[in-house]
Amino acid sequence: MSGTGTATYLRTQAEIAEIAAEARAEGRCALDVEFIREHTFFPQLALVQVATAGRAVLIDPLAAGVDLSPIDELVLDPGVTKVLHAASQDLEIFFYRTGEPPKRIFDTQIAGSLSGLGHQSSYGAMIERTVGITLAKGESYTDWLRRPLSKKQELYALDDVKPLLAAHDVLVERLRAKGRLGWAEEEMRHYEDRSTWETPRELLFRRVKRFGTLDPRSLAILRELAAWREDEARERDKPRRSIVTDETLVELARSAPHSEDDLSRLRGMHPREAKRSAAALLGAVERGLAVPQAERPSVGRKDRLTPEAEAMVDILQAVLRALCRAEEVAPPIVASGDDVENLVRDHFAGGVQTSECSLLTGWRRELVGDELVRFVEGQVSLHLDPKTGAPVFDDR
Repeated sequence: MSGTGTATYLRTQAEIAEIAAEARAEGRCALDVEFIREHTFFPQLALVQVATAGRAVLIDPLAAGVDLSPIDELVLDPGVTKVLHAASQDLEIFFYRTGEPPKRIFDTQIAGSLSGLGHQSSYGAMIERTVGITLAKGESYTDWLRRPLSKKQELYALDDVKPLLAAHDVLVERLRAKGRLGWAEEEMRHYEDRSTWETPRELLFRRVKRFGTLDPRSLAILRELAAWREDEARERDKPRRSIVTDETLVELARSAPHSEDDLSRLRGMHPREAKRSAAALLGAVERGLAVPQAERPSVGRKDRLTPEAEAMVDILQAVLRALCRAEEVAPPIVASGDDVENLVRDHFAGGVQTSECSLLTGWRRELVGDELVRFVEGQVSLHLDPKTGAPVFDDR
């Protein structure tokens, strides 16, 4: 499917309020946005696409007089399902705009992973597998901030929402048929959690690449430096890396410079930034050094796994993949390698039954967690069905 016809723009407050009212009356809408984030701290919103049962429209947030508050309110409305694909980055924009987590989100990527379609990172693949429509390609890396947009850009953007409601219908039916609609709703509720969108200032250092290579003294400095960089990036509306790169931030924390000369000699530190921010950087280093030893953060390095535990991790990962294949669930949505390792660590520490591992909570426990626990505790043995390849657990 490639777009044909003419794109409809909503240009007035009344028109934008009307599409929001349509969505409320229907109880759902499809939503997508185009944005550019390479040169700013806050993503630059360039286009909003909305579809209801009767129409798909574009809203240009760069046009004079356009007020997106009806769309902001719609995203926060718990009475309206908003259907998106791979929703995180799009919804982040609305969190920045409103300061509140979105409500009642249906992410077709998550739904596909739980309904037997596999982990479809591609929107086009998801649409083709649900509603049989092949979408045109070619505009995903376009400059959405340039005006005027071409007809090809506009129709490509509309294709990002036009089939979403039909895909929603298919995915809901697939999930219901498998008894997993509740699982999907549970998984999508993380979008409503403020912690999904906000990292506490004292934990920003954990988002810095290679923070785990530092000792507690250096981590205390990095904690101060990361908080400073976050404030600077926000204030200047620049990407974090354009203020100070992660690599340089780690080296600053490791070397703990005491003077402007120390800063200027630091590899990777831009001379202009060193001069501009010397006082702030050195102040952050001082604050980090002043943190008492008992209050310094730690990486929480894990002890090296024993050979027996490493073998168990390998076995459990294979069992997990087999279980997911048998249940037609995409493994990436169920667990990471760290999740499996945490379960094994808890087992060898004697605490599986009280483990806080994500595999033992919510729908993940229902799907695979209990079986994995029974297996690691030796309560069952495992063989693969010779015809289907599905794992079969036998009580011992």
